[in-house]
Amino acid sequence: MEVRKLVKSGLSSYTIALPKEWIQRNNLTKGELIYLDEMANKLIVSAKRTKEKEVGDDLVINTEGKNIRQIKREIRSAYLNNYNRIFIKGSNLKLMAKDIKDDIHTLASLEVIEEANDKITARSFLDFSHVSVSDILRRIDNITRSMFIDSITLITESSQEYDLAKLIIDRDLDVNRLTFMIFKVLRLCSLDMYKSKKIGLDTVDLLKYWNITFIIEKIADSLKRNARIIAQINERKMKINKKEMAKLLSDVKIAYENVMTAFYKKDHNLSDQVYLNRTVLIKNCDDFFEKNKSMEGAEYVGKLKSIISNTEDINKIIRF
Repeated sequence: MEVRKLVKSGLSSYTIALPKEWIQRNNLTKGELIYLDEMANKLIVSAKRTKEKEVGDDLVINTEGKNIRQIKREIRSAYLNNYNRIFIKGSNLKLMAKDIKDDIHTLASLEVIEEANDKITARSFLDFSHVSVSDILRRIDNITRSMFIDSITLITESSQEYDLAKLIIDRDLDVNRLTFMIFKVLRLCSLDMYKSKKIGLDTVDLLKYWNITFIIEKIADSLKRNARIIAQINERKMKINKKEMAKLLSDVKIAYENVMTAFYKKDHNLSDQVYLNRTVLIKNCDDFFEKNKSMEGAEYVGKLKSIISNTEDINKIIRF
């Protein structure tokens, strides 16, 4: 970091001296334009203003010698790195085409635009100018809250009309889809300050939204897995106290809702209340397991403890 003294120049202006090395490195001469961008308490000085690039380049993913899991990871990487068109090619593509197309459909604003026996072309249609990270986060939060509610219903009620456990699992896919979209936007913002400024995020916001999105996605994963455990308990008609089971999940749900309310409102008092209640929730989980010892009971309690730990991670974001 270099320090420059602010010098008053005239009645209404101030000047600073720019480093000679920076001037030479950017081939600047007297009279050339310098661009200034304000972000929070920072003033960013740029030598040249380039036109914003809304889309990235193209990428070819070769499927030869790769299994479907490897290919899916490469597609997600290309999506997050903002490639405009993704060409998936290979002689073995036909065997995996359905799985690949299904995977592409799980990524927001990525669509299959062309398909042949040995090639699938996907294109990103993300309109960056209309993206609101805070709105997407609230959608993820609302889906997660609905997963809590349906999980409690799955414990207390049995429905022959629809598979509630499958519905909860499908909602986790929606959370994943929106999570990747937020990560894509935040990564773009971290590499391009103009995009970050355009949607009103500073450096701290990028870190905050990345972390809290990651945490909520983990909570949704725990709820998805617990839905499977609850379904197993129901199918096997296991002797587990359903009333206590539902009460325990309801208490964890309240802790999650309170910590998210504290996040939105920047309410440190509410955040502290959730923190202080954490020990009670953990003890209640242990007490429940002591009275309902089984493999399923251990897995159920383990997932709830993970969610409690995740709410504490959100608390850290609020506080620190």
